[in-house]
Amino acid sequence: MPSAWEKLDLEGSGLQSANRRLKQRLKRRVTAYILWILFPLGAHRFYLGDWSRALLYMALSTSAVIVHRSLHNWLTLIPVVIAGIWAAYDLVWIDRRVTGLNKQARMAEYLHHGNAPPPGFRGHYTDDADLNDYVRSKEAERGGHSPTAAAEESAKRAPSFAEQEKLLRELTRRK
Repeated sequence: MPSAWEKLDLEGSGLQSANRRLKQRLKRRVTAYILWILFPLGAHRFYLGDWSRALLYMALSTSAVIVHRSLHNWLTLIPVVIAGIWAAYDLVWIDRRVTGLNKQARMAEYLHHGNAPPPGFRGHYTDDADLNDYVRSKEAERGGHSPTAAAEESAKRAPSFAEQEKLLRELTRRK
């Protein structure tokens, strides 16, 4: 029953349908590494959408076979060594490629249909004034500070849920 949601028709614009479409688009590292075993055919490169270099793998493999059939000597090793070095590099490349492709897929899925950030959005940052207030509030939380500084700090902020409950209890007792 854990995968029963995959069979539901959720073709809408909600988060569930977006997650379902995203799951179908994401590339898996395990699949790419299993296909890497077939590197002379460029299978992992085809899977990760790098068609031009996958075709180069195939051309390199074909040239190794042709050289071996025609010459039967050490020149056969040249394309084999090149393909081996390239395949070893691809062991590192696969992880970076899968990460990049999955990031692009997430951005494409979640940021389509005009889902742009609000006007004036500058990301998560703090102004210098906000940063100074933040530093002062964190300094007040450290041990060794006077409770009056913490009380002054708490007077500036809205009361927490627990403090609001306490105030409501006191108001009901007074009546």
